[in-house]
Amino acid sequence: MKHFTIPIFIPELACPNRCVFCNQHSISGCVKQPEPEEVREIILQHLNTIPQNDSHIEIGFFGGSFTGIEPALQEQYLSIAYEFLISGQIHGIRLSTRPDYISPDILTLLKHYGVTTIELGAQSLNDEVLLLSGRGHKVADVERASELILSSGFKLGLQMMTGLPGDTPQLSLQTARRIVELGASCTRIYPTLVIRGTELEQRWRSGEYQPQSLDEAVELAARLMDVFYYAGVEVIRVGLHPSERLLDGSEMLAGPFHPSFRELVKTFIWKQKLIKLIDKYPQGGNIHIPAPQHELRYAIGYNSENRKMLESHFKKVEFFVEDLALEVKPLIVTDKKLPLPAKNTLKSFANLLFLHSEKVVYKSIGGHPDIFMCQGSEGIVAAPSLPQEIIVHLGYAGVQVVDGISDPGKTYPDSARYNAVVTADLIIHNLKITDPAIFKTFPGRKHLHVNQGYTRCNLLALDDNYFITSDYGIEKALLAEGKLVMFADPAPVKLRGQKYGFFPGCCGILNGEVLIAGSLTFHPDGKQIREFINDSGLIIRELYQGQLTDVGGIFCFVK
Repeated sequence: MKHFTIPIFIPELACPNRCVFCNQHSISGCVKQPEPEEVREIILQHLNTIPQNDSHIEIGFFGGSFTGIEPALQEQYLSIAYEFLISGQIHGIRLSTRPDYISPDILTLLKHYGVTTIELGAQSLNDEVLLLSGRGHKVADVERASELILSSGFKLGLQMMTGLPGDTPQLSLQTARRIVELGASCTRIYPTLVIRGTELEQRWRSGEYQPQSLDEAVELAARLMDVFYYAGVEVIRVGLHPSERLLDGSEMLAGPFHPSFRELVKTFIWKQKLIKLIDKYPQGGNIHIPAPQHELRYAIGYNSENRKMLESHFKKVEFFVEDLALEVKPLIVTDKKLPLPAKNTLKSFANLLFLHSEKVVYKSIGGHPDIFMCQGSEGIVAAPSLPQEIIVHLGYAGVQVVDGISDPGKTYPDSARYNAVVTADLIIHNLKITDPAIFKTFPGRKHLHVNQGYTRCNLLALDDNYFITSDYGIEKALLAEGKLVMFADPAPVKLRGQKYGFFPGCCGILNGEVLIAGSLTFHPDGKQIREFINDSGLIIRELYQGQLTDVGGIFCFVK
């Protein structure tokens, strides 16, 4: 299905201030606000050019701060769009606005007229950058508005900019991660341009502001797209839509503008994958590159850049369409008792296998993967009683599965034989009960003894240096190793059949994200846990808004 948005530009009609970078007349090419009947005509003109079959069509109000318009005028615009919605000619209405122009009353009005998606111009989620950019709002306004929008049943979009005054690539990446955490389903990435008639023009002319180069903007946008891709956030646009004034150079004075900016970014993303083939095959020869149909031109590259790079090394380079090339979903193994909303979230981006084996160990942990598997970079060590179905699917996913020696016992400590944590430099466990296959499978690591046999239940390794634990003994041992450790109170965590569970048992790590079965808002130290995870360089995906639930870990495998 193809998606179409009919754009209605309302430049600066309700914007309370001019941000240092903003001149909507130049950016949109629109110099006046449309009359309500003009809106109807714009919609009809677009509908005449859009195929009705297999199309998802939305009307989008962009440009200014729509919800700052006088309510009567908002209703005039929205009522026209609503006519097309109820007639079935379109399928949704979206709009963009400022985060400080959202309130319960405004959302009630938008809901009445069938608005489905609200995009906020967050631009940055750093207060200093917002101040230097003259945005007139703070990060807290974005957070408050996002929560209101989602709780009212709208889809949330959060737009961001790169290269703003005071911004850095690291701050932009932090903004992207926070956008994910706030629950956005879509985003737009706009590199900052110096537009004639803006305050930024004056700063640029005085030497106070230096825009990104095109290469810098492309590379950063590629990194941001990776963050959003793995988090399942749709990137609707990368780079400003090229109006006539931007294309002819009369209004754009400096900055990383390119009419095919998104194509440059996607070319760069593919280049980072393809350049590894030169090292992998130093002898050259012939190379065949699979790519999905919708990615083929990016794989070849803008102006065939990637093809030319490969042809400088390989004798023959052939790109061909294979739609599964980039579409293989990760595999996740977790407890069958994972709450249904969390299951539905995981199913949207991963293939799931549910573990259920109450006859081997006691009921509360019968479906916990950390009882039956020990995971490391080399693969997993699996208990003999791990269901064959799971072993087969792990093999399909390219995971090396090593057979353990003994099954978990019915009671502790025998039930914890596989409950070790393996990092690049450590095997952490009560070494008195560790299954011997674990030591053999993960060689070259220091064996760190802790008294807690349920080590993985109580310990989440964010990387080789950052750890979250719910056991004081584990905390002490890791601190002695010079690691960064945070203690997470286990009391707020639910584990069926027990007084409480453990926070690490709620979690798994996939492609730079910490997946959490539940919401950190239900933990008194949730804010500190969030900050600690962010400091480690990871982002958070809460699988549902509910109490934290210990499911014995969320074991993730990427082919």
